[in-house]
Amino acid sequence: MHAWTKSGNPLEHPSPWGRYGVFSTIRVLPGHKILFKDQHLQRIRQHADKLALPWVPSLEELNTRVAKYAKDLPADRDHLLRVCLFEDCLGLSARLAQSDGNPVEGWLLEYRRPEPTIKCTAEKDLYGKLVELEIEREDWIIMDPKDQELRETATSNLIFATDKNLLIPEKKILHGITLQNLMPYLKKDFTISTVIPNDQNILEFDEILLCGTGRGIAPLEKIPELGWSKKSDDTFSKIRALYEKMISSPNACLSL
Repeated sequence: MHAWTKSGNPLEHPSPWGRYGVFSTIRVLPGHKILFKDQHLQRIRQHADKLALPWVPSLEELNTRVAKYAKDLPADRDHLLRVCLFEDCLGLSARLAQSDGNPVEGWLLEYRRPEPTIKCTAEKDLYGKLVELEIEREDWIIMDPKDQELRETATSNLIFATDKNLLIPEKKILHGITLQNLMPYLKKDFTISTVIPNDQNILEFDEILLCGTGRGIAPLEKIPELGWSKKSDDTFSKIRALYEKMISSPNACLSL
């Protein structure tokens, strides 16, 4: 873990959750191939502007810091590199990517994000609760406490599937970079709706997939509290193949 002040002085990386700031998690594949780096860094700066953070590093500085940090990671391993921008410092940290494609058990978390379009480190009641789970195989399914809508998880966007029909929530969520890049592939093979499901109609879906930086595309196995469990892996297999095609494209990766 590394952190720097505005003037470039190093300091101890602060605990992120509950601290005012923004963050994004970037995938560093073996061979130091960074997925969608520019999009992540541009989003960091956009979110920092929305929160009116007093210091927003230039894209050039972010690129330099991230590239140097990523290059020091073991080249034979798959990593998740988290970029945090707080009011007074920039922090980078990394961990092994161990949840890619793994089946996930979902647990309901009644929670309403203050500003769902921004990845804000101040949301301790959401991101801070991930330590309660085995993140490689579990996730919090965020359920709005008022309307009982299931919009996203703590780590991923959700894709609800029945045959060739996909329901992908569009409003009141964070538009994940992985999903944004995958959408053109999905639109060629599936019919897509953007209505947000709630706990009452969740049983209508044969499959629910998680889509995000760390999980890639992963199948939801069950949501015990709602009595839902997957009926098939057909859609998962098709979309996972599209995901693999996407991340292998020249436009997806930057090699250091």
